[in-house]
Amino acid sequence: MADMILYNGSIYTMEAPGARAEAIAIEGNRIRAVGSLREVLPLAGANTRMIDLSGKCALPGFNDSHCHVVLTGMESVKVCLRGVRSIEELIERMRRFIEARHIPEGEWVVGSGYDHLLFDQPRQPSRADLDRVSTRHPIMVDRICGHIGAANSLALVRVGFDEHTVIEGEGGIMEKDASGRLSGVLVETARDVMANRMPKRTAAALAPLIRGVFEEASSYGVTSMQTDDLEAAPIGEIMAAYRWLKDEGAATVRIWEEVQCPRPKALRQFLALGMRTGDGDGFFKIGNIKIITDGSLGARTACMQADYADAPGERGVWVYTQDDLDALILEAHLAGMQVACHAIGDGAADQCVHAMAAARAADGVDMRNRIVHCQFADDALLDRMASEGICVDIQPAFVPSDYLMAEARMGARCDIGYRWRSMARRGIHMGGGSDSPVETFNPIWGIDCAVNRTDRAGLPEGGWHPGERLSVWEAVRLYTAEGAYLTFEEREKGMLKPGMLADIAVLDRDIFAVPPETIREIRNVMTVMDGKIVYTA
Repeated sequence: MADMILYNGSIYTMEAPGARAEAIAIEGNRIRAVGSLREVLPLAGANTRMIDLSGKCALPGFNDSHCHVVLTGMESVKVCLRGVRSIEELIERMRRFIEARHIPEGEWVVGSGYDHLLFDQPRQPSRADLDRVSTRHPIMVDRICGHIGAANSLALVRVGFDEHTVIEGEGGIMEKDASGRLSGVLVETARDVMANRMPKRTAAALAPLIRGVFEEASSYGVTSMQTDDLEAAPIGEIMAAYRWLKDEGAATVRIWEEVQCPRPKALRQFLALGMRTGDGDGFFKIGNIKIITDGSLGARTACMQADYADAPGERGVWVYTQDDLDALILEAHLAGMQVACHAIGDGAADQCVHAMAAARAADGVDMRNRIVHCQFADDALLDRMASEGICVDIQPAFVPSDYLMAEARMGARCDIGYRWRSMARRGIHMGGGSDSPVETFNPIWGIDCAVNRTDRAGLPEGGWHPGERLSVWEAVRLYTAEGAYLTFEEREKGMLKPGMLADIAVLDRDIFAVPPETIREIRNVMTVMDGKIVYTA
């Protein structure tokens, strides 16, 4: 007999457009049956939990294909700088945070989320600005993209940065002022080195932060997250934190852990641990090797094949030479690791396609390697991606956040941006991600953005580059079946079929029946994960 039956709703299996059922039976943590009331209700026994959906919509549990769970959790212990409109406001917000929390002298203070393009004078904060916050606390702030930041004088001293510091590898810039002194602005690899030298959190400190993210994710119907956490803590502490949550019964989201290995040394250290893509259990699995090959559009560090329209002569920050990227990806591939490369610009994406194609040719194995973001690509590049089986993690919510900036940065080349319809037409597998904490990981908003390509005010009217909009069916698949494909789990989740995991999101209305412009108003009202109800509105 079934342990739980959900019935009397619009249950979309995501097997084919429009495929739906009236009821679904769950036994243990698996789906036993999906079909009509006549087929499913006889599976009920005396102890079966019967849940009348009253016409609500049920979908496979949502899967965020690219996010940062730990960094999202850490937002609660950082200074939120979203929406600040000037350097002065940033300074004041940082000061108030220190005072309100009585942070002891010598303890690190970190802020994140500012966008210098919103400032009355659009420049990055400097060490001099942050020294005005405090000279007794080491301070670091991150731009919303996470690819550029700034530190005060004490923070630079704490991590050993001075005018003679050399950043290993390509792509790291420590800006200097007119006198040759460090300005405090750190770009790409230099910013990463700073973050990696800061004190790391232990598993005991991380677990409650992750738990808070899980609770919010469950409220959105998210049951799987593909996350890059290793900037925040060593892999041992990360794994211990997730294991603790599982042991405590608080594991309400399945984790696919991306492993940042920017250099051969880091890759070999990880490989020596003996873990490979797919290792783990039903809750936590080792995912792909994560490589960051360029920066962000907002910081103008994304690598482009032509000059930025608003900065002639600039094409971004190149993190790797082609030879170095080829060698790194090949070594990971031959070791049995899937590779995911952050690449926003078409220049970086071109590098990635070349390296991934060469690695696949070495042994003929398709690891479903992927490009994260892939915001700019012309037809020729998309054709190569399709022929090589390269997948993409797209972030639909980037369109309302970026489109005005993209027009300024790219000018006439905007027509090669955010090309989801063009990717779908070529059969490129796409997962839908949030890049949280950059954007909310509420998948309903991501689906809305994929379908409408407008901001919360409904602008631009008709959608930005509307020819690249996805259908509602395609947009929902980003966060269900396609997300599962990226992690080789399409036989386990992403659809509602007998034998698959009982991960289900219940929405307050039928997402396929409402006017597309109202998708953003839909709310998740119940989440089932691993056969258990983990959230009700």
